[in-house]
Amino acid sequence: MSNSLRDQLLQTGLVDEKKARNADKEKRSQRKKRKGGRKGEPDPEAAQRQQEVVQARREKAERDRELNRRNEQSKQKKSAAAQVEDLLREHAVSTREGTIPFHFTKDGKVRKIEVTRDQQGKLSTGALAIVERKGRFHVVPAEVVPRLQEREPSLFVALVTDAGDDEDDDLYKEFPIPDDLDW
Repeated sequence: MSNSLRDQLLQTGLVDEKKARNADKEKRSQRKKRKGGRKGEPDPEAAQRQQEVVQARREKAERDRELNRRNEQSKQKKSAAAQVEDLLREHAVSTREGTIPFHFTKDGKVRKIEVTRDQQGKLSTGALAIVERKGRFHVVPAEVVPRLQEREPSLFVALVTDAGDDEDDDLYKEFPIPDDLDW
């Protein structure tokens, strides 16, 4: 039952014994050539392909590192922005009842925010500061400003600081400011 094709061709007389042996011989030599090409002699293209594979892996690893670095920077920026929002929400002083205008400059233009009398005094002495975030002005305690600028250095801050103009004070000390003068 298990007659091979070779045996069947020999029995029918289509192929003689000599031709069958030659066919087997060729088949074995082809197998040896295939195996020899793989193991025996080195393939010059294989070395080049291997180098290309190694180079491609390096490039992919570099792209992945760059992508991870960008993602990490993005996460840090989002985290810093959320921290700024939290600080402003937590420490911002309400100016809703403010009726007194307080003027300050931003980008060469005079801006105005309405505050209470107490807030006006604290803004004038530097105890409070004005911070702009997303087009809105917030009044916050001066000690919060360094924490805000640490997280977002590009924030606009209007803070009155003592400039040390004692010379000017000495020159004008003869001229007192009237008590009823309202800035």
